[in-house]
Amino acid sequence: MAEGTLPISSVETAAPAVAEKRRYARYRIDVAVKVKVKTSSGIASYCYGRGGDISEGGMAIEVSHELARGNVIRLSVTLPHCERAIECHAVVRHRNQFHYGLEFRDLAEQDRALLMRACQALGVVQ
Repeated sequence: MAEGTLPISSVETAAPAVAEKRRYARYRIDVAVKVKVKTSSGIASYCYGRGGDISEGGMAIEVSHELARGNVIRLSVTLPHCERAIECHAVVRHRNQFHYGLEFRDLAEQDRALLMRACQALGVVQ
């Protein structure tokens, strides 16, 4: 075995530990997202991408725009089983090239209810 590598049994047991640390279950989705970011000069810029998974606390997205960790963006997404888009602020928590992990911030009560309903429906399907 190469130095610095873990035996397969260690890798397999490490994966559930990460999932156990999460506050909310994640659900796979494939939806369009619209992201509004402000430049350093204060001008708003929009970009579009795809959402890859979601939880009650945040979601993973892919957009072809530079988003720095810690940035606050405005996110708009229409989830499966929802009649309208959810719009909220989100903080960029993780980044790997153009794949970002977002944490929802300041969700309106109606949007939180839509998000919870969508997650429950996805949980039944998945």
